[in-house]
Amino acid sequence: MSRRLLMLMRVAEKARIKAPDFWEARGASAWELCNRARQADIRVFEDVLLHPHVGVWLGRCMRALKDDAPVVRAGADLDRLGGVAATAALRAGLHPDLSLPAPGSLVWLPTLGVVRLSGGTHEARLRGDVLDVGRQASVLVARGGRSADDTAWNAPRHLTVSPLGGAPPLSVVLEDADPYRNAHGHPVAPEQTAAETRAWQRSVVSAWDVVLRLVPERAAACAALWRALVPLRPPRTGRGVSSSAREAYGAIAASFTPDPVRLAETVVHESAHIAFWALADLTDLTDTEDRTLLRVGWREDARPIGAVLTGTHAHLAVLEFWRRREQELNGGAARAARTRLHHYGMQVVDALRILHAHPALTPLGARFVSAMADEAARCGYSARPLPSVRLNRPSHHRVASRETPDPARRYGVSSSAQGLAGFAVSSAGCREKTVDETTPGAS
Repeated sequence: MSRRLLMLMRVAEKARIKAPDFWEARGASAWELCNRARQADIRVFEDVLLHPHVGVWLGRCMRALKDDAPVVRAGADLDRLGGVAATAALRAGLHPDLSLPAPGSLVWLPTLGVVRLSGGTHEARLRGDVLDVGRQASVLVARGGRSADDTAWNAPRHLTVSPLGGAPPLSVVLEDADPYRNAHGHPVAPEQTAAETRAWQRSVVSAWDVVLRLVPERAAACAALWRALVPLRPPRTGRGVSSSAREAYGAIAASFTPDPVRLAETVVHESAHIAFWALADLTDLTDTEDRTLLRVGWREDARPIGAVLTGTHAHLAVLEFWRRREQELNGGAARAARTRLHHYGMQVVDALRILHAHPALTPLGARFVSAMADEAARCGYSARPLPSVRLNRPSHHRVASRETPDPARRYGVSSSAQGLAGFAVSSAGCREKTVDETTPGAS
């Protein structure tokens, strides 16, 4: 939360300086509405800001505003600030009155939904909770909203599971219309039909039952980390694909599968990615200047050490899953599960041996790798480091403890921007990590 607050402040400050036309016309009023919404209901404001793909939007805005040119033309991303502000204001009980730009004829109201405008219209007027979309049509923008034209309004649809016996419940949003959902490295599926949505609901219910049965100790964490499901187009190979993106905290993207075990494994694996990236946003586990590339069993291309760390952590998460899956099966099915377990186990062992020997780990990174090795050993896969490990190419490493700086300064936010926002940011939540303004950091 602290990271996103600081990113939002950074976007506002940079827009005020680098995009003065946008700021004077629309940005300043949207920013003032953000502050009013936060003052009215901070929990609602933070819930909007934690919407998974708001992180993708913030990242794109920051990269656009980092242009070396002294003035930046406001693009579609900056124009979306009004929709974010309007959503927070509506949910906080305010009655905003403002024009909302609609790049691509789409009004984006994160957590409330999206509205498609017809006839090439690129602006709509929001008066209270009514959005005028032209031609005497309007949309009641609220949960369970109504529209004069049903095709114009795409409200959130929740996939929910309420298991018996006190097991953790699950509720995720089916994100099939968000304009920032295309951030997961695979083509996204179009908006889902009612029948497709029902199929996803059945699949999620069955998969959650598998998670609760096989790895109940991970269920609460998965339920807390997983907030949105992005449907992906199935590849032509027929094999399922899944992904998560560092900026889209809380979102899991996956192609549809009726196989509950496959989807359950995806949930455990991708949730581990989400958890790792939260840790990586708080502190450096590796030397950020290291440029060595490493080869691991689950990728054909060589990867930087940070990617190897997150991949190892995610593969480690499914070892216990497949160990217990093997135990509940018999015959050929059990042998197939054992083969899958061994495949993942040996990949984790090989990666841990490389990581053990890597000089780019910070002290905390080395401690993290040691903890992963202990977990692998508990699952039956010892990862004792080899006497020597070949890296793809040598590099100079700078791994040293650093004094904790002011959090806002590490995020590049000036004191004037802090005063403009009035946001109180906990230094404990972002004390050692800077915002990456150059790359989205996908899996």
